[in-house]
Amino acid sequence: MPALRLLAGVLPSLLMTLTLAGCSDTAEDHLRDYHQRVARVLNEELPPETRTPRIARVAVTHFALALPDYRINLLELLSLNDCRISQAIAQKNSTLGRLAAASQSLIQEMAILRDGDECVLQLQQDDPQLAQQLQTALQQKYDARLHYWWNAWVTADEWQKLIASAAQPLDWPETAYEKPAHISLTLNALDYAIAQGEAVAGGDFTAPDNMESQLQQLMLGETFGRWLASAYLLISELNRSAAIIENRLARKPLCPTGQETPDAKILHNVFMKYYAAQVQPYISLTDQTGKSLLARTDAMTALLSEQPPQAFNHWYQQVVTVNETFNQANKRHVQAWQTILRQCGLMPGS
Repeated sequence: MPALRLLAGVLPSLLMTLTLAGCSDTAEDHLRDYHQRVARVLNEELPPETRTPRIARVAVTHFALALPDYRINLLELLSLNDCRISQAIAQKNSTLGRLAAASQSLIQEMAILRDGDECVLQLQQDDPQLAQQLQTALQQKYDARLHYWWNAWVTADEWQKLIASAAQPLDWPETAYEKPAHISLTLNALDYAIAQGEAVAGGDFTAPDNMESQLQQLMLGETFGRWLASAYLLISELNRSAAIIENRLARKPLCPTGQETPDAKILHNVFMKYYAAQVQPYISLTDQTGKSLLARTDAMTALLSEQPPQAFNHWYQQVVTVNETFNQANKRHVQAWQTILRQCGLMPGS
């Protein structure tokens, strides 16, 4: 008897554990549950499952803009010892400097541009030839100042993680107004990059403050990749749900007389409880995240005086196409709901 009582006490906890283990809060599961409910109410077969092809991974090293290749040799460097830029030039020309990340190269170049003119003035008395060589190098660097800035961000390992092609979709929000913290942190980092680019474009070469931590936010969030993953998922699932409704509309009216039927009432409950309260907030989160990311990417490319590298343009055009396809799927889904609910006089606001 004690053993039976012990078993009776354990079983409820075990069943609860198994039940919780069987639950999943992924966006994919929520969306599948949603369109399965729609299909059951409308007595429709589920359309075949489709997958939206993902943008192939591209190495961000292909996003780099060309830089001037101008080095000052050792003898010339000795002549710059009294200049504040001598340390930055030495670091840049060292073995470690040549292997430095683009963000570190930007810091070095900004130091050279910031203090270069002062060095030219110092050299003009003692070594006019070196002063002229330095002036030429500084002009080349100034002309390429936004290339250094662009490469520091868009060719960084952190940018590679930001656009990760294997990222998981955005988390399903627990409330209609929840926004994952990584989205705001990523957008803040991109705003920092844009403000820095604007300063560099205007000739402000103040030493960057907090740049590395902002790059870290791009890496930790994987926000661009996660937004794309959500868009891929919603394209497939919204088209699938729309097809369910469209197939029913083509086969048989839900409300032949224009009056509410029992099935129409159940469908309206699904619309309010699952679409309006759960699915729509996720669509909105995905839409707003995409708009914010694309707006900032556009702002970064607009700072350049020329077109970004071809590889970047090719990747970005694919991103824009995915966003357009997502908007089309969302529009089709909304129109399907509007048609079937209006047929029964149940469309909110109609």
